[in-house]
Amino acid sequence: MFYRFGHWLLSALLLVITNVLLLVHDYPATLIMLIDLVFALCFALLAYKYGSTRQNTINLIDTLLISLRQGDYALRAVHGKDAQLRSTVEHLNALAQTMQADQRALAEQSDLLKQIIEKLDCALIVFDSQSVAFANSYAERTFFDCYKDDAWCWFQSLQAQQKQGKVSVMLEGTEHAFLLEHDSCYIANKPHTLLVLKQLDSILYQQEKDALQRFVRILSHEINNTLAPIGTVARSLTKRLNGELDIERFNSGLSLINERANYLKSFMGNYASLAKLPPAHKQIVALNEFCAQLQSIYPQLKVESTADLLGFFDTSQIKQVLCHLINNAQEACTPSPEVTLNITPDADKLVFLVTDTGPGFSNLNEAAEAFYTTKADGNGIGLMLSRIIIENHGGQLKLGNNPDSGAKVSFSVERGGS
Repeated sequence: MFYRFGHWLLSALLLVITNVLLLVHDYPATLIMLIDLVFALCFALLAYKYGSTRQNTINLIDTLLISLRQGDYALRAVHGKDAQLRSTVEHLNALAQTMQADQRALAEQSDLLKQIIEKLDCALIVFDSQSVAFANSYAERTFFDCYKDDAWCWFQSLQAQQKQGKVSVMLEGTEHAFLLEHDSCYIANKPHTLLVLKQLDSILYQQEKDALQRFVRILSHEINNTLAPIGTVARSLTKRLNGELDIERFNSGLSLINERANYLKSFMGNYASLAKLPPAHKQIVALNEFCAQLQSIYPQLKVESTADLLGFFDTSQIKQVLCHLINNAQEACTPSPEVTLNITPDADKLVFLVTDTGPGFSNLNEAAEAFYTTKADGNGIGLMLSRIIIENHGGQLKLGNNPDSGAKVSFSVERGGS
């Protein structure tokens, strides 16, 4: 701006100097007026050209701003001849390019989010104050008949009947259990309610189905492994009945049959114990005596416990759990790792922690499943039985690995009175 003003001022000054020189040298007034007229015309033409160039650039900037405001980020402004507005045009073009890239990324993210929402195995519904603003395909398939008349009243009825986040919904004449969660959200700066419904009975059914499949697989494996050698030995002994009787071979074969039969009986008995587990008969237990009994069974066991603690639990069942955990730890590798039992008070609980210096759990996700085992001849019954015992005591069996090495298993029981 100042550059342009100085340019015109210098031109006017040169015109004045020219007029003065012409007057001093007695040039005709007509010639002087003609020169002034030519200069004025040139000045007017340059002013018009400058103003037109600037106006064109401003119009380009206005057009680009209108496009940006309307959400069209593909338009670009050409660089005008006005040097003073060139930088502004460049910045606006860069802004449009950035906003176009952001718009493309947002569209891709929105499309991905929509695909994820549609793939969810649960109902997702968004309410405004009057109706359903959004529902995924799962919700429309499952609950459309429920909320099509008055969605908000239906949602309020769910809230009224929920217990610990669980609700019952009648679908096609059958009652189903769902987990209900809801929260507030904003769409276009307006408050909405987000509702998520997850079907619980289908989850439990799938878990039961998976557990049954694992049970049948393990049961079939163990029975086949037992019957196969029995059948082989029985056929071999049958063939030898027609020849010379070898008492030693018969004794060996019958011993094998008896051993495998006893194993199968023990195996089935262990499975039956899961269903026949008696309720926990809790009593006040002195931990000093309890730990002394454990150390008499496992002399190498290292016990860390606060003195004179009392617990309230079923002695035989908790001892059964600890024996299983200690046996597992000792059999984790060769030579047997160091096993430590730590008992610490925590409010009204006693926390039992069994750690070892072995290799640890190879897969903690699988270790949380029923009938999990890493032993070649194991069946996962001991760990399953331990879980049930601890749950009957109001606790939870937690499996993990130490940061350095080795496994850790913890559970809690009630503290006894002082």
